[in-house]
Amino acid sequence: MVNEKKIILMTKLASYEKNQGKKDLEITQRLKNDYISYNGFVTCVLVTIALIIILGADFAVAFLGNMATFTDFDFVGVGINYLAIWVFTMVVYAFVSGRIYRNEYNDAYMRVKEYEKELKALEQFSKSK
Repeated sequence: MVNEKKIILMTKLASYEKNQGKKDLEITQRLKNDYISYNGFVTCVLVTIALIIILGADFAVAFLGNMATFTDFDFVGVGINYLAIWVFTMVVYAFVSGRIYRNEYNDAYMRVKEYEKELKALEQFSKSK
């Protein structure tokens, strides 16, 4: 006779493996700090590229709109302002992305541990029959 609890457990495990399990197992294959650092780095690079585009457009508008007084344009002042914006943005994004990826890793780790616990329970079902 087929054990109903065993079937329910097998279905639950298969559903997890098919859906969330792939991503969770991929995340937990890395060390926690490596996962957080790598994703934080990628976030900072992408934010830097976005800021270069946005600030470049702002600089072009400010510079080209003021071509009559080209010699009076404050390149250093504008550069310092843009650098300050970039540093502030990097600090904020590094902090926020670190928190997000730390929580994501911890959640995936807990789900994988639960999955492994249920796999052991399934193994116990198989051994007991």
